Amino acid sequence: MTLNFTVHYTERLVPLTRLQISAQIKPTSDEGALKSTHAMLQGLPSEATVQQSISFLRTFPVLEDKPGLQSDREEPVFYNAVIRKTIFNMYALAVDLYLEESSAAQLDAEWWADIEQSTWSVASYLLQSLPSRLRRVLQLIQTRKMSVRLSAFRPSTIARFYWDAAPIRLNPFMVALFPYLRDQPSVVASFTPVISGKSTRADSLVALAEKIHDGVMYSMQRVTSLLLFPLRLAREECQLRRKKLEKVRDERAEVLGKLLELRSLLSNGLEADFNVSTTGSSIDNQALTEFLFKFAVVTSGDASQKGVLPLIEQLLSAFKNHGIMHDAYLNAHDLRRPSRLTLLWPRLFLLPPLTLYCAKHIYASRATLADLMLDVVNTVQNFFKGWLFDPIKDVLITIRAGGEDGVIVRREASLERMTLALAREKLGYGSTQLEALSQQIRQGDLTAVLKIYEEDIKNPVKSAISGTLLRSMFIQVQKAKVDLDQALAGIDKLLKSQELTFAFVGVAPALAVIYVAGGFLRGLLSIRPGRYGGKLRKTSVWLAMRRIERLLLFQPKLLHHHHDTENVHSDTIPALTTGLLVLSLAHLREYALTSLPARSRLREGFLEDIEFLEDPGLRRSEKLRIIDRMWKSWGKELGWYDLAGGGSNR
Repeated sequence: MTLNFTVHYTERLVPLTRLQISAQIKPTSDEGALKSTHAMLQGLPSEATVQQSISFLRTFPVLEDKPGLQSDREEPVFYNAVIRKTIFNMYALAVDLYLEESSAAQLDAEWWADIEQSTWSVASYLLQSLPSRLRRVLQLIQTRKMSVRLSAFRPSTIARFYWDAAPIRLNPFMVALFPYLRDQPSVVASFTPVISGKSTRADSLVALAEKIHDGVMYSMQRVTSLLLFPLRLAREECQLRRKKLEKVRDERAEVLGKLLELRSLLSNGLEADFNVSTTGSSIDNQALTEFLFKFAVVTSGDASQKGVLPLIEQLLSAFKNHGIMHDAYLNAHDLRRPSRLTLLWPRLFLLPPLTLYCAKHIYASRATLADLMLDVVNTVQNFFKGWLFDPIKDVLITIRAGGEDGVIVRREASLERMTLALAREKLGYGSTQLEALSQQIRQGDLTAVLKIYEEDIKNPVKSAISGTLLRSMFIQVQKAKVDLDQALAGIDKLLKSQELTFAFVGVAPALAVIYVAGGFLRGLLSIRPGRYGGKLRKTSVWLAMRRIERLLLFQPKLLHHHHDTENVHSDTIPALTTGLLVLSLAHLREYALTSLPARSRLREGFLEDIEFLEDPGLRRSEKLRIIDRMWKSWGKELGWYDLAGGGSNR
């Protein structure tokens, strides 16, 4: 992450460090010397490249009697080009060094803060670091030649293990368990609870009951405090380490901010020297001298060397010493997060016995497990066959058939024949009248039959024996059957029109179960982080945006008191705030390059806004407007409002 930011921040200065020979200068160097110089100028910023450049600059005056770089007018061009490249590499190395140290300090501080906030995390950390603590205790016992007896494990002795008789004076064993107490007094009070009793008569039953109650409560609180006291000390240890790491981060960030403010001065110096070098001028490089001395004051605080080359050598040595001292400080105060082996040893310790126990239990229950697995397989098979495959097959059959087959259709030909025969015999209808009656019957009109029925029911007995009452009644029964068949046919037609809908309703539950189960398994087994980096990455970006806005609104206190207090409330941004902003901006840039879609407007616009925020020339109010624009432009797309617990726009 830091190297990407350094390359981006200094890429505009790279063309000013290249070798360019004017047409007015006649090249006299051999091809090998020219290629070696070009290779040196094209190398990436590193300590090896700087050391190679220093070696070249040391031997430069000796080259007069040797083949190669011999021209009086060409030598300053090579010399100035190497000087520019060396100073540029030193600046890039310094930015990368302080950005890397401050970023690592911030990540470790956030890790200790996460441990500090959770009691369970503190207990896990205490267990994970228990071997190293016990090792220090054993070393203390071995150094002082102490003997361990069984009486040392009584509760009263264990209590004195934490504290001596005077609660302010720490026990040596306590310091061995928690080394931070050696240099930092603990703000955690003694675990001995204070019981304040009421003034009652000693000979009363109430006083006796209260005394017993106070004694029981005292014992319970003492045991609870004894058990929780190591957690309180471990939490205080995490808090102290977090504060020290934040102090280291602020110190490195302030230097980083000052370095970023020097970029404009470096750019002007490189440009001026580049323009002068093309004419073969003097090799004094006066344009970069001012930057180099300010650069030395910011990074090492010492610019005693007057020459350019001695000052570069001094800075390179200061960088090496700074890295060694930084690592020594972190190791001496144990500020780094524990190693992976330290964090994993409880799991590695419990894994073999748990694995053996599980294997033994599985082997003993192998028959039951086999039956269970068989039932599971059958259940899954029946589910897919009866609730998924067969309904889908029915859906396909329905689509192919079109829903036209199987419709219930009952013809009314029998009703028509019965009615026409009755009308011909009873009413004497001719062919024309019978044709008209046939049309009426097809439309459901049986008026002629009803007239005959009305006449017959006037003499029901006679009509039933010798008349047409029974025939007219049977015709009406047949008419009811035809009407019922027509109603059923309409219902069947309606159902057939919705058959595809019913088929999908039948298969929908199975599809829902498959979708939910598949999504769960895909999320469980997939290694892809999700859209835009997943929820964790988007949460970290959301926190970085809040941190940037907070830094711009409430600038942190400067570490050095010689700064003017007026600048804190002005629209300018001090060096500490600039450095802390760069830490968050480097995280945002790394997120955009790794999680946002390549060659998309989202990524290009996001990087453009970050580039504006990285510009040290912009004022605080202008950067606040950019932050507000980023919230409005990218907040909904990247889910920042959902992470914040609301969906309203700014």
